[in-house]
Amino acid sequence: MTDFDALLKRSFAEAHEPADDGFVVNVTHSVAQREAGLKVRGYMQLGAVTIGAAAVSWGLYTLVGAFGQEIMASVGLEIARAHAAVSAQPDAGAAAQNFLQSMGAGLTQILLLTGVLAGGAVAYRASQD
Repeated sequence: MTDFDALLKRSFAEAHEPADDGFVVNVTHSVAQREAGLKVRGYMQLGAVTIGAAAVSWGLYTLVGAFGQEIMASVGLEIARAHAAVSAQPDAGAAAQNFLQSMGAGLTQILLLTGVLAGGAVAYRASQD
């Protein structure tokens, strides 16, 4: 406290402070209500994110269950074709064609997976705002 503030308090020691008639109590009550509301809002958002994550997980589980074996077989076949195209070189044109075919099919799956991951990241970021 500065000397000026101390002087003011001594000078007006007996003066009534109308701003203090319940003002602090009202402000405290208002702030407590706002904080309680924000706490409830935070819990509701957490619950909504949990429900959303469960729904996305269930959808991915269903998708993987339906197409998982086929995708894994396709990936294995494309890896075998790419390996054959790289390791065996009976004809340069045929090897290049096989390599491009296997890379094209493999890149399609990679691009689809990258798109899904990017979409999930965008959705997560949007839910954080």
